[in-house]
Amino acid sequence: MLEFVRLRFEAEVVQGGTLPRFWGPTLRGALGLTFRKMVCVTHLDDCAPCLLRFQCPFPRFFEPYAPPDHPLGKRLAQMPRPFVLEVPPPAPTPVVTLGEGEPLTFRVTLWQHAETLLPYLVITAQRALDRGLGKSVRARLHRVVAEHPDGEFAVFDSGERLVTTKFPLLAADRVMATPAMSVRRLTVRFLTPVRVDIGGRLQNPVTFPVLVKAANERGRSLFWAYEGIEPPWDGKALVRMAEMVAMTDSEQQWLDLQRYSRRQQERLKVGGVIGWATFEGDDLTPFIPLLRLMEWVHVGKAGTMGLGHISLALG
Repeated sequence: MLEFVRLRFEAEVVQGGTLPRFWGPTLRGALGLTFRKMVCVTHLDDCAPCLLRFQCPFPRFFEPYAPPDHPLGKRLAQMPRPFVLEVPPPAPTPVVTLGEGEPLTFRVTLWQHAETLLPYLVITAQRALDRGLGKSVRARLHRVVAEHPDGEFAVFDSGERLVTTKFPLLAADRVMATPAMSVRRLTVRFLTPVRVDIGGRLQNPVTFPVLVKAANERGRSLFWAYEGIEPPWDGKALVRMAEMVAMTDSEQQWLDLQRYSRRQQERLKVGGVIGWATFEGDDLTPFIPLLRLMEWVHVGKAGTMGLGHISLALG
């Protein structure tokens, strides 16, 4: 069963500057570039032909490939990344201004090779923040904390200069726990842009059928990739049942965003829906485990850039 750890990175700005209003893509780009420079020994432009693509920590984290003996490898057009970023929601202003001494916090949720990848991730974050994000923002990483329902566990402290991999993991069945009481009403908050593409069309607004279909595809790909099994829910039945659920209230808007792609040397659109929606039905309980999972792995596209972060409120 999939196991998760949510890591909180706590840094302090040492040189003020500005970040984009939603700086998930900026952070993702800085981490990826730094990680690759730090560990790549072949210096190839692409990981696909590299002989080390199944062993090197960079592709295992940023560009994972299904090994030849993967039981469901033929079903995977591409292995989903084993992490998502959590950054603050988009700011109301075009840029975010940070001054010296201000905190800079973000989270990374991992669900594969957490103990192995964590030391690399800590050093990568240190170097990326020191080199700078956005326009002139440089920061010093002070702490990394593993957040768990049973408490918080320090895994890195800059004063001790030591990384520990002794932290508890949270199993997927606990993440997906079904509530004891029947649920007939729930509210989903789209904390960061939710970018769902169905049949080549971006979805706006996000209705319940759209949400469930996207969640099913996301969850199914994770279980295929990292467990080699079908997921513990009936996806076809949930998608069919979702058509009977009504959206009784909603406040959604499309937020246009762009990011710069170093690989393609151009600016790409990464916008999505933000806001909230309330859904009601005879019994929404069967959907809760899948949607709870999405709170951890995000829904839709570009979760590694912080998109698709949702939260649920029952009742």
